[in-house]
Amino acid sequence: MAFEFVSALAEQRYTECAKVLDASIAACDPGDAQGRAEMLVNRGYCHQRVQLYRKALKDYDAALEAVPRLPIALYRKGQVLAAQKKYEEARAVWNEALQACSERSDAQLVMDISAAIKDPTGVKAGLSAVVGPLSADVAKAAAPAAASTSSWAPATPNPSPSSNGGAAPAPAAPAPSSSSSATTSPADAAGPSKPAAPAAEPAAQQKAGAATAAPSTGRGGVASTSAPSSSSTSSSSSSSSSNGGAASKPSSKSASPPPPGPSKGPAAAASTASSSSSSKAAAAGAVGECDVEEVDCVAQQKAARAAAAGGPGGAASPDMQTVLNNSIAIQLAVTQINSGSIVEAEAILDKVLVKTPRELGARVARGTARALRRDLAGAVEDFGVAIEVEPRYADSWKRRGQARSALGDHEGALADLQKAIDLAPLFGGPDSAQSRAECYVEKGMIYQKMRDYRRACRELQQAVKLDGSNAQAWNVLGLCSTSQGDIRDGVRAYEKAVELNPKLKEGWVNMGQALKEEGRTKEAERVLLKALALDPPDQPAVHVLRVLAQMKQQKGEHAAAIKLLDRALPVAEARDEQVIEVLYLRAICYHALGAAREAVRDYDDCLGHVPKTGIANVSEEARQFQFLSFYQKDIALYFYHSLERRAKDFCPDSELPAVFKELWCKKGPPTAELISHFPPQPPLPLTPAPLPPVSPAEMERLRPLTAAADQLGVLLQNHHQGFLPNVRQQRAAGYAAVELAQALREVVAARRAGRQVWVRSEGSSGQAGSAGRHLFGWRDAMDIVVKWRQLSEPNDQVVWVDLLTRREFEQGFGSHTPMFSGQTKCVRYYMNFARALELQKEVLLREGHAFDANNNTIPVGSEAKRAAIRAARTAEDMYQVLQQDSWVVVPIHSVARADHMMEGTRLTLVRVPNQPDAYEFSIRTPVTPPRWKDFDAELEAAFEGILAAFAEDDLPLLASRIMTYCYYWYNFMPLARGTAAVGYTTMLGLFWGAGMPVTATIPKDYQVDWEAILAQHPDQFTASVSAWLYPPQARGQVAPAAELEAAAGGGKAPVFPAIDALPPVSEVLGTVRQRIFALNGENSKRYV
Repeated sequence: MAFEFVSALAEQRYTECAKVLDASIAACDPGDAQGRAEMLVNRGYCHQRVQLYRKALKDYDAALEAVPRLPIALYRKGQVLAAQKKYEEARAVWNEALQACSERSDAQLVMDISAAIKDPTGVKAGLSAVVGPLSADVAKAAAPAAASTSSWAPATPNPSPSSNGGAAPAPAAPAPSSSSSATTSPADAAGPSKPAAPAAEPAAQQKAGAATAAPSTGRGGVASTSAPSSSSTSSSSSSSSSNGGAASKPSSKSASPPPPGPSKGPAAAASTASSSSSSKAAAAGAVGECDVEEVDCVAQQKAARAAAAGGPGGAASPDMQTVLNNSIAIQLAVTQINSGSIVEAEAILDKVLVKTPRELGARVARGTARALRRDLAGAVEDFGVAIEVEPRYADSWKRRGQARSALGDHEGALADLQKAIDLAPLFGGPDSAQSRAECYVEKGMIYQKMRDYRRACRELQQAVKLDGSNAQAWNVLGLCSTSQGDIRDGVRAYEKAVELNPKLKEGWVNMGQALKEEGRTKEAERVLLKALALDPPDQPAVHVLRVLAQMKQQKGEHAAAIKLLDRALPVAEARDEQVIEVLYLRAICYHALGAAREAVRDYDDCLGHVPKTGIANVSEEARQFQFLSFYQKDIALYFYHSLERRAKDFCPDSELPAVFKELWCKKGPPTAELISHFPPQPPLPLTPAPLPPVSPAEMERLRPLTAAADQLGVLLQNHHQGFLPNVRQQRAAGYAAVELAQALREVVAARRAGRQVWVRSEGSSGQAGSAGRHLFGWRDAMDIVVKWRQLSEPNDQVVWVDLLTRREFEQGFGSHTPMFSGQTKCVRYYMNFARALELQKEVLLREGHAFDANNNTIPVGSEAKRAAIRAARTAEDMYQVLQQDSWVVVPIHSVARADHMMEGTRLTLVRVPNQPDAYEFSIRTPVTPPRWKDFDAELEAAFEGILAAFAEDDLPLLASRIMTYCYYWYNFMPLARGTAAVGYTTMLGLFWGAGMPVTATIPKDYQVDWEAILAQHPDQFTASVSAWLYPPQARGQVAPAAELEAAAGGGKAPVFPAIDALPPVSEVLGTVRQRIFALNGENSKRYV
C-alpha cells in the first residue's frame, strides 16, 4: 500500500492517493492519534490539490482533533482558507500554527508559515535551486520584460470592468496593472448615455490580469498550482475593463498599450463534450444545473497518458523524477507569473513542455502567461491541449473562453464559458459558486460587447445570485441596465457595487453618469466627486472632470464648467488623453459667455491638436469635435463682430451661408464647396477693445426684467428623467417671453387704433435678410424667441430648416427623435412609446398600408395582418407583421381650411443592423417645400386668429387660439433643433401678453410637445394641456388678486407683473452685447 501511495503521489494522481489513504485511516489503530492525524493531513492535502476544499477542511479539523495544534494541519488549513479568500481567518490559523512550532519543528515549515502570515495572498517559491538556471539568452530576453512589468501587481482574479453609460465596449487583451484603468462615458455622444452617447466603440484598457484573456481560479488571491489532473496547474488572475462610451485611456501603470480591435484567431480544437454540454444547458434553461455525463476520471487520465506514449510522436510516460521536477518548475513559473516576470515563466514552461508536451499544469500556466503578454492565439492553443488532457477541469474551459473573448471569437467564448459553468459543480464548495459567477460575468460582458444588453443582464443576474459579494458583477449589471435605458435599475446595481467595494472607482463614475442622465444632478455631482477623491489630488481623472464639467455646461453654469476644465487640461495634455474633448468643451463654454478671444484660442487648439500616437488614433467623437470647432470658431467671430448691432437687425439664419449651416448641422468636415465660396470671418483685433461701462441706471432697468424672466423661465422645466434644469436657457426664455408679449401688445394696440405694424426686413429670417420693411407676422414673432435661444447656447444648431441649402430643403431635412433605439430605451422619450404604438396601429388599420424606405406602399389589408397589428405589443411584434423597415404618416386636421388634411409626423420602425433583437421606433419629421407651404398657411391663419381674439379681448377664445397656434408649431418642427423649447416659450409669452400669465408647472412625466405630436386635431391637444395649464381668465373666470393667488398656492405660485409695467426689452437689451451680458448675470466675470 505504501508503494501505491508513493507512486500515485509522485504522478500527482490525487484521487487515487485519497482512496489509498481512506483504507489506511480506516485500518489505523485508534490509539495511534499521531499516525491518524498525519494520514488525515495527507488526505486533506490530496483533496486540497483537486480543490475539494470542504473535504480538505474536514480532514484538517479531524487531524487537529486527534492532535491539537498540529502545525502542519494548521498550516494546510490556512492555505485552504486563503484559497477561499478568507484571508483574516487564514492569518489567525497561521499565527496559531507559528505559536505551536518549536525548535523540533521542521525549519522549512516554520519559514513557510511566517511567509504566509506576511502575505496571505502570496505563493511560496523557495524552489529556484532545484531548477537549473535559465540560459543566457533566456535571461537576456527576460530582462526587458522584467523592467516593463516592474509595476505589475500579483494577479487577482476579480473581473474588473471599467465602463461608462451606455455604449458597448470592444474586446481588450490583458494589461496587468496595480490600479484601475481610466473610465469614459457614453454620455458624451448624442442620445442617452449612452449611454452615452454614441461615439465609436473604444478599445477598453484592462487592469490586473484582464478577465477577457487571463484565466483565474477564483475571485481573489494569486495563481495556484493545484489541478484535478495528472500534474499541477497554475492560475493567474484576471480582470477586465469594459467601456460604454468614449475612448478609454490605459492606467498610468499599465504595462503595455491596448491591442488592436477584435479579430478571429485560431483556436485549438476542444473536446466535443463542450458544445454538447453547453447546448444542453442552454436548451434546458436551467442555469446552474450540471449537465455532464459521469465518467471515470482516473481511467480517462490513464488512457490519455497511454495515448500520448503510444500515439504518433507521443512521448514516453515520464518517470517519477521528471514528474517531481516538472511540479517544482511549474510552481516556480507560477511565482514568476504572479510577480510579473512573464518571459522568465514562459521560458521555464517551454522547457517542461519540450519533454512532456501534455503536462496539464504547464499548459495551463503557459496559456496564462501567453494571455498576459497578448499572445491570445497561443493561449487558446495551450488551454485547448489542457482540455484534451483533462476535459473535466472547469478552469481550463473558463480560461480558453476568456482568451477567445479577447480575440473576438464570441461564439467560441460563450460555449467555453458555459462548459465551465456546467463543470464547476463537480468540485463543490464555495469556490464552485464563485467560479460559476465569474463565468456568468464573463458571458455578460461578451453579450454587452455584442450590444445584446437583455441577455447580458440575464447572465449578470445569475452571477450576483450565485455570488452577491462580487462588486464587479453588480457594476457590469448596472452598466447593462443603464444601456437599456433602465436608469433606476442601473443606479441600484451601482449602489450595491460601491457598497461592497467603496474604492471601486468605475462604479462611482458609472453611477454618477447614470444619475446625470436621469437628471438627478445634485446626487450625480456628489457621486462623481467621490470618484474624483479616489485619485491623488494632483492626478485627477480627466474623464471624471470632463463629465462634471459637461453637466455644469448642460445646466447653464458655464463659468463653473471652465474651472473644472482648467484643472483637467494640464493632466490631459501630460497623459495625451482626451485633449481634444476637453479643449472643445471649454471652447463652447467661453463661446456662450461671449469670451470670443478665449473661445477662438481653444477652437484653434482643438483643430490643430495631434495626439502623440498620431492622427490615425483620434477617435470618431474627437474628430467630430474638431469639425465642429471649425464652424463654431467662425460663429464666435461672427458674434464678436456683431456685439454692437441691434438685435432686431441681427439674424444668423440669413447672414451665415446656407452650406455652412448645413454642414454645421451634420457635424461633418468642411467641403470644397464651402471652402471655395465661404470667406471666413475677419480675425479678432490684436489688442482687445476696452469693455464699455454699464451704468447704475442701466442696471436698475435691467434688474426687474431679469427677475421676471427668471420667474417665468423655471416654468419651462420638464419634470421627467433626462431633462436637466438649464438656468441660462430658462433666463433666455423668460426674456424672450417678455419681449414677445410686449411686441404682441404693440401690434394689438395698433390694430385697435386702425394701424398696422411694419418692421425692418434686415433682421427677419422670413425675409432672408433683404432690405426694406414688411408687416409683422407669425414668423417675426417666432424670430424673437429663436434669436434668444441661439444666443443662450450658440453651439446648438438652432436654425430655420428652409434657410439651409435648397438641395437639403427639398430632400426633407428634419428632426429625428427615437423613443428607443436598438435595445436602449431613450431616457427622455420612451414614456411616449405605448401611445405612439397605438397611434401607429390606428393609422395602419385606417389606411390599410405603410410605406417602405423607397416610399412604396406595404399593404396590410388582409384579415390576418389586421389581427396581428391589433395584437402587437412591442416594436418587434409590429416588425414581424410588416417584415421590413417602414413608416406611416400621422394625418392632422386643418382648422383654417375645412376638410383639408395635413402631414403630421412620421412614425418610423426600422431594424437596427449588427445588433440582436434590435429595432428603432422614432418620430421623423422631414420638412419639404410643399409641407412648409402647408404649415405656413395654417400658422398665418392661426396667428391672425390670435390677434383678432386679442383685439376683441375675448380671453377664453384667445386661449384656445394660442393652443391651436402652438399645436401646429409643434407638428411643423421648422427648426433643426429647439422647436419644443421655442414653442412652449411662445405659449407662455402669448398668455402673459394677454394679461393671463401661466403659473402652473409642467406635470411630472408629461411632455407638452408630444401631446401635440400624438394628437390628430388641435382640440385634442387643447383638452389635454388646458386641464392643468389654463389660468382662471382662460376659463372665463375672474382673475384673483395677486395676494389671493399667492395665498391659494401657499405662497409658492409665482406672481407676474403686468407686461406694461416692465421696461421694454428691445430698449434695455437692444444690442447683442447687452443680451449676452444679461444672460451671464451682473455678478459674473465680464467678457462683453
